Order: sequence, then structure tokens, then C-alpha cells
Amino acid sequence: MEIFNLITAVLLESIMTKKLILIFLSIWWGTTVLVDFAVVPTVFQIIENFFNAGELGMALFSKVNKFEVFLSSLIIGLSSLHFKRSKRFLIEYFLMLTAGLIVLTYFSYLTPKISELTLLWKKADSLGVVGIAGISDIQQEHQFYHRVYVTLDAIKLLILSTLLIFHVTDKAGENAKA
Repeated sequence: MEIFNLITAVLLESIMTKKLILIFLSIWWGTTVLVDFAVVPTVFQIIENFFNAGELGMALFSKVNKFEVFLSSLIIGLSSLHFKRSKRFLIEYFLMLTAGLIVLTYFSYLTPKISELTLLWKKADSLGVVGIAGISDIQQEHQFYHRVYVTLDAIKLLILSTLLIFHVTDKAGENAKA
């Protein structure tokens, strides 16, 4: 009887972990879509001054980056609890780690770098110069890092969409077996 209870407890814990991962992935995906496709474009439409809109955007991304680091850590941690040596799980885990590394890159490097370049660009613009602080063209430098951020965000969104599809189809398969 104890073995039956133990097996039942492990199965229930596994099912709850999968549901939590699905919920956290959905929150992460939804937050990314909301910020990228609604909030940021609206900020740049409403606030006419490019630098003010940029500063608001970077303040927002700083907060969102912290939230994403928390969510990705939670998802990776939950997944680690039920590590399996199946091909599909290893692919999912690799994708989760990759998405986590992307948000760590935002948090630790890209967002601070873009914020710094925005302030330098604003200063260069007010002085009527193109280059400043040893950077020959501050606007090009800023745009380069912005493109890197946008590209990584698109990759992250693709990864999160793939993970959601994996988890939803996995749930559909479990429900069909039941």
C-alpha cells in the first residue's frame, strides 16, 4: 500500500510540475508579446521626444528583464526536478536554458549597454556632434545593439512558442491516454 501511495504522490507531483511550467511559460510568452507588440510601440507613438521614449522604454525593459530572469530560473529549476533522459526532454531543456541565457544577456549586458548609449546619443545630439566618448557614430552603435536585442527577442519568442507547443501537445497526449 505504501508503494502505491508513493507512486501516486510522484505522479501527482510530476503532473503539477508540468502544469506549473506550462503556466509560467504562458506568462513569460504573454509578457513578451504584450511588451514587444503593444507597450513599446505605444510608448514611441505617444511620447514625441525620441530620447524620453527611449529612457522610458529602457526603464521598462530593466524591470521586465528582472521578471524574465526570475521566470526562466523558475522554469529551469522546475524542469530540473524531473530530469529525464529522453530526446524530447533534452531538446526542451536545451531550449529552456537557451531562453534563460538570452534573458541573462539582456539583464547583464544589453539593456545597460543600450541605456548607456542612449544617454551618450542624447548628449551628442544636444552638442550637435555625431560621435562622443570615443565612439565615431553613436547612433550606429546604438542601432547595432538595438538590432541584437530585437533579434535575440525574436529568437526567445520562437523558443517560448516552441516550448508552449511541446507542453500543450504533451498535455493533449496525456488527456488522450486517460
